[in-house]
Amino acid sequence: MTDNNLIDYDEVKGTLHNLNTDDTIASAHGILCGFSCVKPELKLDDWLNEVLVSIDLTNVNEKEAHEQLAKIYNTTLSQLSDATLNFQLLIADEDSKLREQADTLIQWCQGFLVGLGLQKVSTTDEDVLEMIKDFSEISKLDGDVLDDEQNAQDLSEIIEFVRMGTLLIQETLQPSKQDYISPDMLH
Repeated sequence: MTDNNLIDYDEVKGTLHNLNTDDTIASAHGILCGFSCVKPELKLDDWLNEVLVSIDLTNVNEKEAHEQLAKIYNTTLSQLSDATLNFQLLIADEDSKLREQADTLIQWCQGFLVGLGLQKVSTTDEDVLEMIKDFSEISKLDGDVLDDEQNAQDLSEIIEFVRMGTLLIQETLQPSKQDYISPDMLH
């Protein structure tokens, strides 16, 4: 990891494999991002308790995974409050097969919706409600549909849409964290 504010999906995608969870790293990251939009002062353990059934820190593999997750947590929260919109979804990147990118995006959106649902979302903001609805649609997509070279461009547009949408939701639900993104930048 050269840049401390970036997480390499390929490096961390196996993190949860040895742990007691059904989540993929993409959905776990989605949960983290959704959760942080609705829960001020989100703690590492708040997130891990949602993602993991249990963790044994005396087990070397689990301890390493815990350290990875802590790094992901720290990086993600600093990305979400980064004025330069440096936030990235933790999903397969463009070097991966389209199918993996599509599947991880879908998992991420599913996780995000779970994370948002962990606290009651109280907003009447039309943009946010619309965005949540869009994420919900994306979370129901079939990876097969997106797994087609012609859809590669669409997929990267959807990824960018979700990325910016997450920042919009974060900004609206947790305005205390950032008050310097003007809505005009999102359009």
